[in-house]
Amino acid sequence: MKKQNDLLPYALSSSAGLAVCLGIAAITNRNEAWDSDLYYSSGIPIMGLVIFVIAYLYPQRPWRWTLAMAAGQFASALINGSSLSLWPLALIFMAIISTPQFIAGWLGAKLAQHYSIKG
Repeated sequence: MKKQNDLLPYALSSSAGLAVCLGIAAITNRNEAWDSDLYYSSGIPIMGLVIFVIAYLYPQRPWRWTLAMAAGQFASALINGSSLSLWPLALIFMAIISTPQFIAGWLGAKLAQHYSIKG
């Protein structure tokens, strides 16, 4: 089996998480995007779609792409001036709100594996 270049999916997923959260934070004038309803109504679905596509294209261990996206989201909060004093709680919260992206990644990878077996 050909070894995949993992740099591209890491870069895409972390950049997407960063861009979505920076965009939402800028639009809503908040430090953390997840303090806005727009994050839940638009941000999570957009990030889920991005992870689905990345996991479809790179189906080995798709959980990595969601973790990279979560790192991008965390970086957005730091860029916008959030404090590191509550970072343990922020990591737990990030894991919980990343559940839809984990599911989307798993589905994308399963779909890719299904079509590689059938096709």
